[in-house]
Amino acid sequence: MRLTDPLEQELLDQSEIKQVSVDDLRNMTPAVFAQLDRLSRITDKIYVHIDLDVLDPREVSGHQNKVPDGPSSEQLAVLFERIFSRYPKASAIGFATIPSTDPQGLSIAAVNRMIAGAVRGVRARELKGR
Repeated sequence: MRLTDPLEQELLDQSEIKQVSVDDLRNMTPAVFAQLDRLSRITDKIYVHIDLDVLDPREVSGHQNKVPDGPSSEQLAVLFERIFSRYPKASAIGFATIPSTDPQGLSIAAVNRMIAGAVRGVRARELKGR
């Protein structure tokens, strides 16, 4: 979570939503997997949601909410591969705030990279299950 207004942050703080930092995501720290382990215990399904403004601004140059120092789509693709291979309850991934203008198709390429990472994870999970 990188770009929240005060009311949004207050609501998050009062909820059961647990936040991890961009550095946690980028480096796949134990904090990320602790939250995924927690979700696996308390839910039937895990849905991974990404607002594209979390990405490095170079990958979403057409986005109106560019925030410096975001993770790359490649870093998140590796993370999604790990999530979808390790957690059987990880069953869906969604992307929001895709820029309406996309010079050179960078944003769509970023989304495709992240989807490919999730698909690699699902395939690895299926191979483990055989």
